Amino acid sequence: MTIGSRSQGTILILVLWILALLAFMVGDYLAYSRERAMVGTSSWITERENQAIESVVELFSSNTSPISGTEEQREWVRLSPGGVEVWVKVEKEEGRLNLNSATDPEIREKVFEIMANGDQDKAELIAEAILDWRDKDDLTRLGGAESNYYERQGLSYVPGNGPFQALTELLLVRGMSPELFWGDQAASIPKDKKEGEEEETGNESLSFSEAFTIFGENVKRLTILIPSSGDAYKLVLAFMKNRGNRWQVFQVYRTMLVGNEKVEKSEG
Repeated sequence: MTIGSRSQGTILILVLWILALLAFMVGDYLAYSRERAMVGTSSWITERENQAIESVVELFSSNTSPISGTEEQREWVRLSPGGVEVWVKVEKEEGRLNLNSATDPEIREKVFEIMANGDQDKAELIAEAILDWRDKDDLTRLGGAESNYYERQGLSYVPGNGPFQALTELLLVRGMSPELFWGDQAASIPKDKKEGEEEETGNESLSFSEAFTIFGENVKRLTILIPSSGDAYKLVLAFMKNRGNRWQVFQVYRTMLVGNEKVEKSEG
């Protein structure tokens, strides 16, 4: 092999390496661009949903419901603020059982009502754990849970031994799960009626977040549900107090849930 042939071979290998490096850099850049585009789209969707939530809250901040003309709109209604599909209902909070003022028998009865079709042994455990959480002593009830239980589980918290400060505090109680606490809010949304079919009203299912409250009179619960992809949906619970001529939000809970059935979106 001549010196010229070796030189040409070296140059060819160098060119191939450069082309391979360029191909890698282009592929990496395209992947990065796609990822940035997806992040940008997700942020845009989140911002639209947040604006829709703010619009709904503002809509229901007057002393009367803008839809029914009454203080309550207990049935789901479909709105489309800014083109974002949302389901909304508003209810008086005083109709629910208060976690902090209810008697022990009332708490037990409500827990067993919520879990009537579930594990009754677990229902008893949760009821006693709720009572242990709110009482002022460290004496463990039969089936309940005090500080020593949570410490043995390696948890970074113990019972408050006092009134619940937030409804979501129930999620910390022994035996509680997100499924029991949140339930499937989408199940109670009316299904779209097709031609020749009777309207379906949805399945009512009681959950801990629906059955209990920590608030008293003059508080409304605004429930906002935003359908997402598949069976998933965003759920917002906004609690509002009466301040003269307006209702002001003072506590908000947000979560993403997956329902048993897809939340129907309207066409167009």
